[in-house]
Amino acid sequence: MALTKPAWHRRLIAGAAASTALLTAAACSAANQPSGNSTTAGPVRDGGTLVVAQTSDLDPGSFLKTSIGNQLTEYAVLETLTAIDPKTGQPQGVLAKSFKLAPDAKSIDITLRDDVTFHSGRKLTASDVIFTLKKVQDPATGAANQAIAAKIKSMKAKGDHELTLTFSQPTPNIFDVFETMPILNPKTYADYAAGKVVDGTGRFVWKSWTPGGKAVLTKYAKYRDAEDTHLDKIEINIINDPTAIVSAIRSGRVQYGVGVAAQDARSLSEQQGYALVKSGGSAIPLALDPTKPPFNNKAVRQAVHYAIDRNRIVEQVEGGQAVATNLPWRTSTTGYDQNQGKQYTYQPDKAKSILAKAGVKKASFEVVVLNTPEATGVFQVVKNNLAAVGLNAKPVLLSATEYDERIAKANMGTPAVLMMSSNALSPASAVVSRPELLPGKNLLHFKSAEYTKLVEEVTRAGEAGAQKKALHDYNAYFADQAFALPLITRPTMTVRSKSVGGIKATQAGYLDLGQAWLSD
Repeated sequence: MALTKPAWHRRLIAGAAASTALLTAAACSAANQPSGNSTTAGPVRDGGTLVVAQTSDLDPGSFLKTSIGNQLTEYAVLETLTAIDPKTGQPQGVLAKSFKLAPDAKSIDITLRDDVTFHSGRKLTASDVIFTLKKVQDPATGAANQAIAAKIKSMKAKGDHELTLTFSQPTPNIFDVFETMPILNPKTYADYAAGKVVDGTGRFVWKSWTPGGKAVLTKYAKYRDAEDTHLDKIEINIINDPTAIVSAIRSGRVQYGVGVAAQDARSLSEQQGYALVKSGGSAIPLALDPTKPPFNNKAVRQAVHYAIDRNRIVEQVEGGQAVATNLPWRTSTTGYDQNQGKQYTYQPDKAKSILAKAGVKKASFEVVVLNTPEATGVFQVVKNNLAAVGLNAKPVLLSATEYDERIAKANMGTPAVLMMSSNALSPASAVVSRPELLPGKNLLHFKSAEYTKLVEEVTRAGEAGAQKKALHDYNAYFADQAFALPLITRPTMTVRSKSVGGIKATQAGYLDLGQAWLSD
């Protein structure tokens, strides 16, 4: 099952925008785990206003859609049932006091906390969770992970604080849905889009929002452990120019900037008084259309694998803040195999030999490339590497809008595409969500019964042992077929003043400011 077009739009544009500006969703690897570097901040102090700047405006009607502009407010104003620990990959309760996934992954029992209230004063109940889940299931909502939520065949409340979900098939990745599904108040839901009433359960109340200007959040005094909320207020300013955000941080007018270009973030963080915050990130693969020459020959696709110097991309384009890999998953993924991740190493002579045996000499082809500094930088390395083995890659530069239009039509128009994909999802979710991995309507037209079967096994595997086996088998076939060639995974970097502590990053790439503080 594929994502709806609106979900493709948000997930891929998020990945594209991250190259120059923002977060997307997604943790990368053990070496690139989200980190607020809070240990370098001063001591915890209560009170004060944290002033933040971001390049994209907020979108309060899109809290179920993983809108880029909401990455600072979603976990401050609203809360989810569970949150996946970026280090362990395991779900932890937030609004859920406890949860139990059935051994066959065909149902889950959830017990809610009984001490949660919306900012309007209403107590949270199981009916609110069911309302939110139904909104996520509705294709008209365009919610993230709608394809997974669609597998829920029944929802039953057992009193105010217990509910059971049953699935049409094993759904061990239901926690990916919960991760991107803040619980909404049905009584005030119609008012969310206007941005005047955003009724959440989080540590901060949505006080005001001026579209294109700023949003103000204030401490929720009745939060269940309000004593652990340190700030009085969070002010989020919209500054469209990333360089202007850097200037604002340097001047002291802004203490935390989201949307700064990665190179600027690294440069500023090396100066005294500033630090990086790593979060989320993207997977960057080179996708090849096996229906178009020269890539209708599997050997040629494998030769491209060997021709690319991924470590050069890591150092030259990403400044060392990335992981070279042959797999489309973060290294903390259950079942990630380091050997499979390094199957194709940089061996240009081997690539030349394979191409010679395949009878391919001086082939030319077009590659779709997002017109951003990061994407064009990656392409330049790829182009030079391919030229060294006799392949001429010619760029077709597209804006994010043009790129998205081709994604939505599932027709890129070229034999190769340098992609930017969110790297937040578990494999079971990614294989039915990321357009380069889809089994039935793959973006680059790769189809095989064996691949479809392996995707199904990944999505159905419940217990850890079965997940590892299913993923190992999938990876082996995926690597052999070489229709999507992972290059790197990398985090997104934002920058803060060292007076700011306690910023947390979620698995999906959101930034949680709920327990942030300002030191003296």
